[in-house]
Amino acid sequence: MPLTGSGFLCLWNDFDESRAEEYERWHSLEHVPERVAAPGFLSGRRYGDFARSESRYMTLYDLQSLAALDTPDYAELQREPTPWSAKMRPHFRNFLRLPCATLASEGTGCAGQVGTLALSLGNGSAASDGVILDLLREGLAEQRTSAFHLGRADRIPAYGVFASPELSEPGRHHLVVLQEATTEAGAQRAVADLLARITALDAGVRVLRRECSSLLFSVARDEVVPRWQRRPAASAQQA
Repeated sequence: MPLTGSGFLCLWNDFDESRAEEYERWHSLEHVPERVAAPGFLSGRRYGDFARSESRYMTLYDLQSLAALDTPDYAELQREPTPWSAKMRPHFRNFLRLPCATLASEGTGCAGQVGTLALSLGNGSAASDGVILDLLREGLAEQRTSAFHLGRADRIPAYGVFASPELSEPGRHHLVVLQEATTEAGAQRAVADLLARITALDAGVRVLRRECSSLLFSVARDEVVPRWQRRPAASAQQA
C-alpha cells in the first residue's frame, strides 16, 4: 500500500529481551498510537523478527511532511513521556532513526513481510535515486514484490531521546528502501537482488541496515484521532 505523505520516518531498535512481552503491549497499545495521533502523522507500522539477536524491531511512520517532526506537540511527546514510556525508555538498545523525504511509494496492499535496506551513498554515486527507482519498479512489474517505498535523508537531525550513531557526512546521503512481499523468502530475494545490483554500480555503498521483518501491528490516524488522549493504556496499570 503506497504511503500517502511526502515524508516517512524509519526507526530501528533492540530492547531488553526479559521485557519483550511488555514491550509488545506498550509499543502497540500506547506508543505508536500516541505518535500517530500527533499532528502530521498519518499511520504507523511495526515490524520485527524475534529470531534476530540485533536490530530486532523496525517502525515506519507515514508523515504528511517532515515538518511533522518539528511540531510543539511532537516535542512534548519526547520531553514529557507517559509513566509507562518513561519506564520503558532505559531498556532500548541499538537505536537508529532516519527521517526521509519520500521519493516514491508504489504498489498494492500491505504485505506481511518487508525487506529493508538503509544505505549511505556518495552524492555522485552511479546508484542514483532514479536508477534505484527503476530497479524497484522492475521488481514490482515482475511481481517479485507487492509494494515498495523509497526515501532519502540528506540531513539527519539530532534526536534527544536516545543516542544514535553520527551519520551525517559531507558529500554523502542516505537512502531507505522498503520492499513488501507476502513471504519471507520473497522479501529476502528482493533485498539480495537489489543490493547486488546497487553494489555493482557503486562498490563504495555502505550498508547501515539489511534485514527482512514481519508485520506485527499497524494503525492509521483515523483509528486514534480524536479518541487517543495522552493516558497510559490499561495494561500499564498491570505492568
